[in-house]
Amino acid sequence: MNRTLVWALPAVMSKISVFCFVLVIALTLAGCGSSSTPNPGAQVTVAISPTSATLTAGTTQQFAATVQGSSNTAVTWSVDNVSGGNSGSGTVNASGLYTAPSQAGTHTVTATSVADTTKSASATVTVNVNTGLTVIPAEATVAPSGTQQFTASSSATWSVDGVGGGNSSTGTISTGGMYKAPFAIGAHTITATSTANASVTGTSSLTVINSSPGAVLTYHNDDTRQGAFTEETVLTPANVNAAHFGKKHSYVVDGQIYTQPLYLPQVNIGGTNHEVVYVATEQDTVYAFDATGSPTTPLWSKSLGTPVPKNDIEGVSPVLGITSTPVIDITTGTIYVLAEATGGSLSPFKLHALDITTGAEKFGGPVYVTGSVSGTGVDQVNGKITLESSCYQRMGLALNPVNNTIQMAFGHCSHGWVLAYNKTTLQLSYIFNDTADGAGGGLWAGGGAPAINDATGETYIITGTDIGDTASGYNDAFLRLSANNLSVVDFFQPDNNLSLLIPNDADLGSGSNILMPDNSSGTPHETIGGGKDGNIFVVNRDDMGAFSTTSNNVIQTLQTGVKQFDNIFSTPAYWNGSLYYHCEDDVLRAFTWSGGRLSFAAKGAAVFAMHGATTSISANGTTNGIVWEIDNTNIGTGPSVLHASDATNVATELYNSSQSGTRDTAGTALKFTVPTIAAGKVFVPTATELDIYGLF
Repeated sequence: MNRTLVWALPAVMSKISVFCFVLVIALTLAGCGSSSTPNPGAQVTVAISPTSATLTAGTTQQFAATVQGSSNTAVTWSVDNVSGGNSGSGTVNASGLYTAPSQAGTHTVTATSVADTTKSASATVTVNVNTGLTVIPAEATVAPSGTQQFTASSSATWSVDGVGGGNSSTGTISTGGMYKAPFAIGAHTITATSTANASVTGTSSLTVINSSPGAVLTYHNDDTRQGAFTEETVLTPANVNAAHFGKKHSYVVDGQIYTQPLYLPQVNIGGTNHEVVYVATEQDTVYAFDATGSPTTPLWSKSLGTPVPKNDIEGVSPVLGITSTPVIDITTGTIYVLAEATGGSLSPFKLHALDITTGAEKFGGPVYVTGSVSGTGVDQVNGKITLESSCYQRMGLALNPVNNTIQMAFGHCSHGWVLAYNKTTLQLSYIFNDTADGAGGGLWAGGGAPAINDATGETYIITGTDIGDTASGYNDAFLRLSANNLSVVDFFQPDNNLSLLIPNDADLGSGSNILMPDNSSGTPHETIGGGKDGNIFVVNRDDMGAFSTTSNNVIQTLQTGVKQFDNIFSTPAYWNGSLYYHCEDDVLRAFTWSGGRLSFAAKGAAVFAMHGATTSISANGTTNGIVWEIDNTNIGTGPSVLHASDATNVATELYNSSQSGTRDTAGTALKFTVPTIAAGKVFVPTATELDIYGLF
């Protein structure tokens, strides 16, 4: 990861020395020897979220604390004035996760500033003994217009969001507990009320998610980012070979396709249903092509402006336009695109909401994307930091189904940013800066996208770093962000964080993370990701581990790759008990995931030089798994090469596009490209064209 921001370290160190000398004198005169002091002239304040909670015995509540007025944002946690709490009052860990005691009562959870221990904030917790109904499942997701059966532990009546039987907006539920979702994304509460005693109830959380049969609506297929298309009934390990499979169609485009192609099987355009594949280019153009290759011209294309000239030798060049993978909202027929263009009066970034059938702008768009946060970082002006025009919006867009926002991440500049815009009003809802009191934390992740827990709306990302960045804030960190305001709920930073930061530019966030499925062994919910030093981290999503200089408080750390640095630049893929990584200058590697832990299983034969690859999986449920990846070793000088390997034994390569002379040659190679598989087709984005592969 490179940036134009590079500090002159000797000069900086001399200034730091003078500053520290003056600061020591000031602290001595003030009678204070602590190194964790508030910012000069600033008043330390602490806020806690939520400020109240009602729990049943033995359940948990995640609290988050925000410290303003000091570069030291750490807090200590207590319950009823007891550090960490106890069995009678409930316990709270270092990350603010409170566990209710076994008996009923009211308790106070307090976060106290480490920088100024006279400043704190508290929340009231009411603990009830569970005498209510048990609703199964306690948490569920369902597709638009889909169904979900609920049961209660005793006879009950049903409601949705407080409406008996529900309605067309919330979804309906029968007297037998069968829920039918509306054709709209959103979060709902299912309530069962005892027929014997109306004061006895039980609830379940349900989210209608952005999903449609046979479609690929977002980066790496869904919000977990696992990268598996498990509805593939045409392509199998038996027929994917040079004799039966190859390049069938090609569409020339006006610029580099860094975005992953998106796919919809039945879109009515001009009175005819089409299989449509959507791509976007660095020339700020969005295309809708017929995936069958007919017609040979675009179904529609839309120019979103003039791209910004850029001569980034190790990055995007020669222009910067649309770099991130868009996202499609199936319920409104909208594709959301973030374009960077010249001539913007407020910002070079604009969010577009386009009709999937015509490309027409919707919801009053486009809107400028910009925003500010309070901070004392390197580029602050009057205590405010504003999204820089030098940033890259490289990570894919994400549609959060719980709060119905479009999330976008920025990096390659002084900070890492996440902004969330309401999907229908296109107005800014939330904004987050991960190093507001320092520098770094860039979000680029090899083009990955934020992973979202569709049940809770919480977002999971990995931040990066660069030479010259400061150690303050959330550099090189796994972050869990709240669905309510994008605040940090929990985090993990490796114990070698400082050596990753200076002088090695060894981003943890050079790759992206995925959310693993729940497993039956009782291990915690997990997220897995890794970075340039080749460490794969298996992280407990419920208690991520924070930071320690002596150990990594995670479930597992596993080494991969063949280099000291520059190993992982990708999002892993997961399917049917296996995790797949392909590092730079290495072969494809498969890991077995069992009992919540990874173990090495097998490796392929082909070495990919240019940043390895982000793999995609096709399968028919748990059978006929194929690993697809693009080798971009020939970046800028030769073709991309599509590879297919048997997912159950990656040492068996089924096909690659160089096996049949020029018949299957793809367009010019471009780093970080990701193949999309659907309906018997493989879509390969390149620097010059979109290529479509399938059975002959």
